[in-house]
Amino acid sequence: MASLDLVTHGGRNVWRVRAYIGKRRETISLGVFDESDSQIAKEHIEHLIDSKARNRLPPRASVRWLESIPLELHERLSILGLVEARAFVEAERTLIAYLRAYVKERTDWKKPENYKQAIDKLESFLKKDVPFGSLRRSDVERWHRWMIQDLELSPNTAGQNVKRCRQILNQAVADRLIEENPFRGVRIDLKSDKSKNRYIDEVTAKAILDACPNQEWRVIFALARFGGLRTPSETLNLRWSDIQWERNRFKVRSPKTERYGKKERVIPLWPELRTELNELFAIVEPGVKEPLDSYVVQKYRSTEDNLRTTLGRIADVAGVEKWPKPFMALRASRRTELERAGFKNHVLNDWFGHTGAIAETHYLQTTEADFEAATGTDSQNGATASSVAPLVAPSREEQPASASISPIKKLNKKGALMALSALLMLLEVHPSGFEPETFGSVDRCSIQLSYGCLCRVFQLFAQSRREV
Repeated sequence: MASLDLVTHGGRNVWRVRAYIGKRRETISLGVFDESDSQIAKEHIEHLIDSKARNRLPPRASVRWLESIPLELHERLSILGLVEARAFVEAERTLIAYLRAYVKERTDWKKPENYKQAIDKLESFLKKDVPFGSLRRSDVERWHRWMIQDLELSPNTAGQNVKRCRQILNQAVADRLIEENPFRGVRIDLKSDKSKNRYIDEVTAKAILDACPNQEWRVIFALARFGGLRTPSETLNLRWSDIQWERNRFKVRSPKTERYGKKERVIPLWPELRTELNELFAIVEPGVKEPLDSYVVQKYRSTEDNLRTTLGRIADVAGVEKWPKPFMALRASRRTELERAGFKNHVLNDWFGHTGAIAETHYLQTTEADFEAATGTDSQNGATASSVAPLVAPSREEQPASASISPIKKLNKKGALMALSALLMLLEVHPSGFEPETFGSVDRCSIQLSYGCLCRVFQLFAQSRREV
């Protein structure tokens, strides 16, 4: 009998099967399989070991399973002598054919369409399929520039296409179909393009909610904007049985983080979400008309492109300008909103299923509310309520009347004579000036007299100013 255990390898959890083949105990790593798939793999591997020991053909179910597993696992089994190695037909030894065959074989990939799009762009550039050995690194560099300059793709998108093709051809090197990977060493820029970031404020969100064609679409939008769910993967995986109404929380299944051992997380049932889910619950009646474990979203279980296109149409109906990366922007807006509300970073990381570094790079944005908080202004009426002194002096027009500098008025003759007479009075009190030569002299009272006369000068000067 084989055994199944979970180990941590390279920072992620990996299931593996341990079994005796002949008299030797072997370990077979299952790669990206989750627990349920690993249990199925263990049972089929047991059938293969038994068939090999009895010199019989494996069961049909195991044969069908072998056709669906990734190439890496199939090769591990062939090395152990449990199956025959997969043979590549001659057509797959050309570049484009091999890339397409490999993508078709990777049934474990969550988004194979991204790899298909990269291959399509490479084929458009080459204009035909070519043998492996004819592609050079300089060709890949020209393809990279072509995507940026001619197709006007962002450096990040073009770099991702190069990265995906490089990943596939690493397998071709392992299969010894080519000696070197021509995509290796090509410099690419995978920095996040923040020019496409958009913050969807509450006013815009309400307008789109009101324009949704039905309650199910209101739930889809609310889960993305107010729940911060990845759409479509996490939204379409939500079931009615995942919602804990009495505890105000619900479980989110995440195919993206499942490979890292974090296949689900629990997040709050925010008031905005509870309202929309309650409305849909009353329509669907789970447990009465539908099974209690049925999916929340039933009508739109298709591709991401369909949801994205429909959201664009809803934005047009709402009179709202469409924005790039629509569902990503909704999720990022919620993370930014909760960050400003003061929730702890580690709490938000648990709720959103990513790290703080990822949030800072791809999610957090500077909003109008940040500027208003810094300047103390209200965006509606422009009033200023901040007690913090400005770093830059206001312009002359912005200065209040009390702070403005009035021009110096010329004294009239009467004022000048009054000031001059006061000054002469001061000099008569003490000929040597404002201070006596010796503090202990008989003239020690002259200091007080001199100061008194000086104050009198200032009073007369001020009085003359008022009379002008």
